[in-house]
Amino acid sequence: MEHDDTLFVLRRAFLFGVCRRADVNRACGTAFSPNRATAILRTAVAQWPTLLYAVPHRGVYPRAGVAIPEEARADRILALMAQGADSRVTGVFQGDGVTVLQPKPKPARALHDGATQIVLDAALHEKPVRILYVGLRRGESARWRRIWPRAIEFTGLHWRVHAQDMDAAEQDFPIKVFVLARVMDAQPLSAKDAPPGFRPKTLVSQERLLRISLSEDLTPDQVKAVQNDFDVRDGTMTWPDHALHEFKREFTREPSNPGVVWPLISRVELLE
Repeated sequence: MEHDDTLFVLRRAFLFGVCRRADVNRACGTAFSPNRATAILRTAVAQWPTLLYAVPHRGVYPRAGVAIPEEARADRILALMAQGADSRVTGVFQGDGVTVLQPKPKPARALHDGATQIVLDAALHEKPVRILYVGLRRGESARWRRIWPRAIEFTGLHWRVHAQDMDAAEQDFPIKVFVLARVMDAQPLSAKDAPPGFRPKTLVSQERLLRISLSEDLTPDQVKAVQNDFDVRDGTMTWPDHALHEFKREFTREPSNPGVVWPLISRVELLE
């Protein structure tokens, strides 16, 4: 996540018409360092003299008639919010205008708290781990799996571990996805526990080019909106390879794997 206090000043000034020292104090924790807050404001003006100007004891303002810079454009601010950036980055405090709603994340933990620490340690230090994991195949119970983490991912709802399956030698130890919340227990391993012939692979997070056929039930205006939503250009779009399965499951009519329990929730009843 980017971090530059002068960017806070730039964004705050263009979003709200002014950035005051009190704003800097609130975002950057400089309430007891007035000289530091003043220096941040002055540095921002010196960095963008064609965009900003200062009024002594009042704050920093955007110059009249200038175009909103890319760093402060709405799409950039919304993208930062979607990443969970705080006000020091976005220039927006909770309570400015309407409430900014965020998806409620699922617990960032395994079923056993100690397992969470072991899995994260394995990912951070690039070493193997043994997990008691339950997948969603019909009739499946938890079983121990030896994995070697290659990436960790927060989807906006839950944490996932992309890891090589060390027990799948016949498939050349493929990289599979394991949802952290489905890990029931974990045990640390060392490199010497790797099976014969095992070689760590690099997860290539590439963008796949997809040809898109939109639903014939969409109106012309809906087609334009959906194309904008997914950035479809000339009938094609790109999507990260590691998230392609979830994309197809959510937005296409492809049938689910009959060997997997899906959907997970058969009914929702509102109680409050």
